[in-house]
Amino acid sequence: MVIVAFGMWAERRPWGQRLGAPLILVGITLALANTGIIPHSDPLYETIVTYLVPAAIPLLLLRADLAVIVSEAGPMLITFLFAAAATIIGAILGVVVVDMGTSEAQLVGAVVASYIGGSLNFVATAEAVGIKDSSLYIVGLSADAVGAVFFLAAIMLLPSVTLVRRMVQSKFNFAAGEETAGNEDNTVRDFDIARASYGIAISLVVCALSASITEVFEIESLYIVVVTALSLVVANFAKPLVRQVRGDLEIGTLFMYVFFVAIGAGADVTVVLGAALPVLLFILVMIVVHIILMIVFGRLFKLDLAEIMVASNACILGPAPAAALAASRGWQPLVAPGILVGIFGYAIATFIGVTLTTILSA
Repeated sequence: MVIVAFGMWAERRPWGQRLGAPLILVGITLALANTGIIPHSDPLYETIVTYLVPAAIPLLLLRADLAVIVSEAGPMLITFLFAAAATIIGAILGVVVVDMGTSEAQLVGAVVASYIGGSLNFVATAEAVGIKDSSLYIVGLSADAVGAVFFLAAIMLLPSVTLVRRMVQSKFNFAAGEETAGNEDNTVRDFDIARASYGIAISLVVCALSASITEVFEIESLYIVVVTALSLVVANFAKPLVRQVRGDLEIGTLFMYVFFVAIGAGADVTVVLGAALPVLLFILVMIVVHIILMIVFGRLFKLDLAEIMVASNACILGPAPAAALAASRGWQPLVAPGILVGIFGYAIATFIGVTLTTILSA
């Protein structure tokens, strides 16, 4: 929890926004575990993966109102769909270029889910396709984290490339906005513990129902997929109940941050580096194709370069980094749409990842 608290503190600094709390958390715990300060394995880590991750999914998806996302995100949603398509095409070309072995289909599905939604979707897809309890899980997550750093550096450099600026126009200013992330917000926010408990209760009921459904139909491997589907049902068809909940995103994020710490601790660098290299090469191919296609799509369909950058961030890294990018550049009108399409990515990515695995396995 000390590491999680540090990650949350870092997110309020400009440098922390650029890196992202998940990357910071994984990096710190990876270093601590590989220097022997904390153990690589412990029953607590398995408990976190078993209980906190499924409980986080409904909490993070309670605001995934698909009707609102479609109506309010506007052009950003179209740009995000282009970004998701670019990721899928990049993954298909990556499979052609890089051989990842017998579990290639499962790895591709999990990585694509992560690079359309987020790490939450990597976890869900990995469990659904049967690699969560294997060494491939850590290998994939490790390569995923390194690829995210490469993508962030590449996407931030786009406006400085003259050819890109000529090909894709923007109505937004590309001078960095005023950096306010380092300012402390001393406003006391009310925390309604009763309404927070509603969210946790809904989450655990969804998880319990999902467990019962998968047991009855003997589809235990699809547990996380069912949790995701039921969460979307609640978010879109039980809105009066959802409106009574407070603190759901914050608690869900906290659960996932604890998970990142456990994942970082479990990564043995001496084992991972060699095994993760093919997956990392696949991810790099996928990212390069993604960025090239987004520039081409931007040129052909007259997309806005700033919206491309935010939508690609929402797709590859998730809603929080997308919002951070828009805010840091002073693109305030793009902050909320970036969050909305990022949440939409959470909602669809697991299904895309599982479907892609099924197609590649055929």
